[in-house]
Amino acid sequence: MSDILRELLCVSEKAANIARACRQQEALFQLLIEEKKEGEKNKKFAVDFKTLADVLVQEVIKQNMENKFPGLEKNIFGEESNEFTNDWGEKITLRLCSTEEETAELLSKVLNGNKVASEALARVVHQDVAFTDPTLDSTEINVPQDILGIWVDPIDSTYQYIKGSADIKSNQGIFPCGLQCVTILIGVYDIQTGVPLMGVINQPFVSRDPNTLRWKGQCYWGLSYMGTNTGGKPHHL
Repeated sequence: MSDILRELLCVSEKAANIARACRQQEALFQLLIEEKKEGEKNKKFAVDFKTLADVLVQEVIKQNMENKFPGLEKNIFGEESNEFTNDWGEKITLRLCSTEEETAELLSKVLNGNKVASEALARVVHQDVAFTDPTLDSTEINVPQDILGIWVDPIDSTYQYIKGSADIKSNQGIFPCGLQCVTILIGVYDIQTGVPLMGVINQPFVSRDPNTLRWKGQCYWGLSYMGTNTGGKPHHL
């Protein structure tokens, strides 16, 4: 189970990288905030692109977990369908391909041929992440994989993600609104009883470098099983 939790932390950071890229890279940010006038084709594309970001996060999590733990993917659930129809009426099933180039090509079909945005997304999807966490390293616990269910909320707090300000000040450490409210949530539970077993909260937007304007995030995890109750905050390398 420690191995599963370790992989969930890795994929949550991949998800956070996707969320940050959509806000920080101009080609992606313009799609995220784009609002069409009444009567224009795809007038709700801003919502569609947010859905694409959500689905991409879901698929990265599902397929990374499937690769490491075959069979687990059938018990991974999320809010979004990975089926899209582009402006040409073409139906596309979004998935994570084996290479960055193949993923970019598939994304380009979903994004109506937008190669710049597709390549930018594919690049971040295929980035590797690494972290260190002594608490997790010392936690050894075994739970049968076949009882595990995983629920993913890909990019929580939609309005703040699309419209939220980067300049909100906290009130005693709590942000009432703004990008700091955005989270990626992954919960693991006993699929037979519904009892929560462990969870990951990744906050992609915590602090911003005043010079580069790039965001840094943070992540927390918790585990509760058979008398073991522990948690931590990994440090990304």
